[in-house]
Amino acid sequence: MAAAPELSNEMAYHSSSENDRYFEANGPKQMKQCFQDLDLISQEDDGIEFQISSQLYNKKFRRVVSIIVTVEKLRNMLVPDSLTFRNDNLRSLFLFIFEEEPILCDEDDDDLLCDAPPRWLNCRLQDIEQKSLVLSDACQLHALHLRGESLDQQVVFCMSFVQGEETNNKIPVALGLKDKNLYLSCVMKDGKPTLQLETVDPKMYPKKKMEERFVFNKTAIKEHFEFESAQFPNWYISTSQAEQMPLFLGNTRGNQDITDFSMEVISP
Repeated sequence: MAAAPELSNEMAYHSSSENDRYFEANGPKQMKQCFQDLDLISQEDDGIEFQISSQLYNKKFRRVVSIIVTVEKLRNMLVPDSLTFRNDNLRSLFLFIFEEEPILCDEDDDDLLCDAPPRWLNCRLQDIEQKSLVLSDACQLHALHLRGESLDQQVVFCMSFVQGEETNNKIPVALGLKDKNLYLSCVMKDGKPTLQLETVDPKMYPKKKMEERFVFNKTAIKEHFEFESAQFPNWYISTSQAEQMPLFLGNTRGNQDITDFSMEVISP
């Protein structure tokens, strides 16, 4: 096993630029009284020489990388079955260098939520009377019967699967209009829960943790679906029996207002 030479007053000092490698075997030797970052390098005689890198002062990440590379060099140099340098020694070394601190996590902290985009699918919705949804010039969704080429007018939703109180028969979703920065949302207007199209920042939406006003609990009823507001329980996306009336939020089921929809999945 190669022996490490004793530390003398003369150290190998090499001043390098930011992009230079940490370990330079042929740097000029000078005296250095103030230690900043000490790196270990391997010489041809398998000895170990200390090197001081002046460019690494107060840069914690590089310091950690330097330590890791040093330890790996030591492990490669020494005989595997050596009794003088084993994994326990490495563990002791790291425990000496790093201080263990607990990480406190708040489950309700939005910053700790996964920021990956949610799963989604494109779809069209029709009520059980086969009325399609069309976007009007006033930025409202209206339900009306379409025929032939006029079927192209119906909107395509980007349905995102978001966080919420998911159960066996309820799945929380958000309903955005495909290729538009518009989402269906539920707000209180004039003392009544109201459905609207809300403009959003495309850089922030869709996201896994949607605000509750955007969330609808999708419930399967045989081959149809209901969309209940998460913000206002027992209020549902509804259409009127009359033609060309706006989509709205209603609190009656199975009566004159229609709350049941069929869904057609569209390929991306």
